[in-house]
Amino acid sequence: MNTEYAKGFLLTALGVIVLSFDALLIRLVDTDEFSLLFWRGLLMTLMVSLWTLYRKPELKLVQLDLPYIRSAILFALSSIFFVSAIHHTSVANVLVIISAQPLFAAIIAQFTIGEKSPPITWLAIAICMLGIGWVMQDSWSTPNLTGDLLALACALSLSSKFVNDRAVKDRDMTPALVFAGGIIALVGWLWGAPLSLQGNQWGWMLLLCLIVIPIAFILITLGPTRIPAAEVGMLMLLETIAGPLLVWLFLSEAPSANTLIGGSIVILTLFTHSLLKLRSKHATAR
Repeated sequence: MNTEYAKGFLLTALGVIVLSFDALLIRLVDTDEFSLLFWRGLLMTLMVSLWTLYRKPELKLVQLDLPYIRSAILFALSSIFFVSAIHHTSVANVLVIISAQPLFAAIIAQFTIGEKSPPITWLAIAICMLGIGWVMQDSWSTPNLTGDLLALACALSLSSKFVNDRAVKDRDMTPALVFAGGIIALVGWLWGAPLSLQGNQWGWMLLLCLIVIPIAFILITLGPTRIPAAEVGMLMLLETIAGPLLVWLFLSEAPSANTLIGGSIVILTLFTHSLLKLRSKHATAR
């Protein structure tokens, strides 16, 4: 495994582990999605700006080229869809459905930047989609369907961002998070009541928006510069395991039987896929 691939793998994995606390903290803030989106966007913009100015002062925070604008808009959409989905269906459903990212990333990357995924990845994606279908079967006749569809929209937009960033892999797209945060904050301001938070809501919100979100997405944004977009999407599935587990442990929001079965299919498939990819890379290195 070459050094750049290893760096991309570790950066993305660490970012996803931090991000696993996202859904739990959204639940703990316990406010409407638009009020939370305002602070999520505003404070992410602040933290990413400070980090960029300190670590890479040569980077412009605001740029007007298409890759930057696309990256910002796609990330803003994924955040809006994600927070809204958490408010309309179970955390486990949201995180398992978002695991459709590899499918979208592989398809989009192949048809836009010519990055082909090997047959083993396509097979893993197909099996994962069966697992996701199993998860969603509880929602077709319930209000949860809205949240499930929002989760799918989140997966599509975030995968598109990964492919967009992968297409300019020699460029650091972290500053696009600054512009994205501005878009998110504007949406939250227009439709929310961000000053209505009270008591502990402020503490959970600050932990989420000042620490978890900026750190997680700075690391995840750096990942696609070193590893294929579909593999970034695969690593994002670590959140599928840890996120619902944290909510279950702290808030007793237990996943349904179908979610557990479908999620298990996804997790087992990804574990097997990762082992096969690792063996393949070691064999190639020899």
